[in-house]
Formats: sequence, structure tokens, C-alpha cells
Amino acid sequence: MKKLLLTFFIFSYFLSNAQKVLVSWGQQTIEGLTEEKFNDAQKFTAEQLLEKNRNDKTWCDVFLTLNSSVNNQSKNSDYLKALTEELTNKKVTPLEGTSKLIIWDRIINGDILFEGKGLVVENDLFTVAGRANQLLQNLTKKNFGYVTINSTDEDLKTIKSNWIKFLSNQPVEEYHSTEFKNSKIPETSSLKAIEALIVSIQNNPKKDQLTKKCLQKVYKLDEMPKEKGPALYCSPDTHSYAYLSMLFGDQKLDETKNAAWWKKFWNENHAKLTWNSDKGIYDVKK
Repeated sequence: MKKLLLTFFIFSYFLSNAQKVLVSWGQQTIEGLTEEKFNDAQKFTAEQLLEKNRNDKTWCDVFLTLNSSVNNQSKNSDYLKALTEELTNKKVTPLEGTSKLIIWDRIINGDILFEGKGLVVENDLFTVAGRANQLLQNLTKKNFGYVTINSTDEDLKTIKSNWIKFLSNQPVEEYHSTEFKNSKIPETSSLKAIEALIVSIQNNPKKDQLTKKCLQKVYKLDEMPKEKGPALYCSPDTHSYAYLSMLFGDQKLDETKNAAWWKKFWNENHAKLTWNSDKGIYDVKK
């Protein structure tokens, strides 16, 4: 077990270069991950990992492909070059078991349930191309852009071309994400993240089930207590409302700004939002 935990720690170091943790995240939150699966994944050949990446169907599968690749293939130039060939592969394999995985686009369209915290990944791991790009970024610590749900064929060709140049030792300018200066929570500061947060606080039976399960497991309760207390953190909405309040400069939570209010606010103002670098919040441009 010590060896397993050590390897997880090493992988977390590589993760920090391509993903961000919102509040907290650990490999123990990955559904279906076992020591046996972990150890078996370390034995995969480069060819097996390439095939696995094309067909992974759970977040656990994707994580094991990433982990095994980082641990065993980071110096394999043939593997890196083979991955570049997958950067235009738009095949979608809907992922199951996505607890604590945060891909904002997939939260917006309902493929992932936002749980208030977790691992923020910019690449669309539901596509072969997105997973290949994630692998390349983790393996090389380089970034030439993200493969998202909205990436066009031309976008993918450009990213592929940049990786090919880099692996051929040609100079390539790296991609730099938008900086949200003075943000208290940079992981949720993009407009895409804000839209996802607003989507996440709308009514959702799956969210209700998640909250109920937490209440029963942690607090032995069947419903949310009326009084404020730790049990409120069983609801992902507690985090979402707090993030939104901070992003728009509210000194304290305004309970009049409910899910309907935020939805209306977004629909009317999303094109007018500008980042105030001095205050570290969004302003609505007049």
C-alpha cells in the first residue's frame, strides 16, 4: 500500500502542471479505483495504452491511462508521436463515474454533476482527442492549447501541428491561459466556469440524491436541517453560491440571489461581464 500511495503522490506532481484542484481532491474519490487495477495498469505496453485511450469509458479508466503513461512512458518518443495522431480523433466516449471530476463544458451540458469541489480539467476527456492532449500535457509539461467540446477541425489541426513541431525539436510558442489577476478563486473565474456554476444550482434530481446520500452517511439525517451548520456542505449549492458571491464582490451571501435570479442575470449580462483586475471580481459593463 505504501508503494501505491507513493506512486499516487508522484502522479499528483505531474497533475499540477495540467490540472487544478478546486478546494480539495484525492485519488480516493475516483469511483472504482482499486490497488489491483492500479497495479495492473502499470503493466500496460505503449500500444495497449494507445488502444485504451481510444476506448476508456470511465473516469477511473482515464485516470489509470494517465497514471501508467506518466509512470512508464514519459521518455517514449514513439508513444508521444503516436498520441499526436489522435489529436484529430473526435470520437466521443461518454464517461461514467465522474465524481469530483470538473470539466466545465460537460457540467453545462449535463454530462457531469458539479459537486462543489474536485479536479478541474480543461481538456474534454469525453473525446479521444481531449484525452490524447491531456496525456501529452502531463507527459511533457507543455501546453499548446486545449481540446474542448467546441474545438473545430481547424483548432485540432493547429494543436496537432504544434505538438508535431515540438516533438521534432522545432520552436513552438506555448499557450497561456487567461490570467484573472487578484482572483480569490482562479479555478472558477472563467466565464465558462461561471455559466457552469449557474447551471449547477438549478433543480436537478441527481444533485438531490447526492445531497441526501451525504446527509445520511455523514450526519445520519434524512433531510437538510433548517438551521445553518456543517450539514449544509452536503449540498454542492453551498459551494456554488459562495463562489458566485466572491466572483461578483458580494461581502456576504445574498439569499435573494437564488437559482432563478442567477439564471436571469446570466442570460441578460453574460456578454457584458468584464474582469476587474484591481478588485479581483467581475463588473457588468454598462
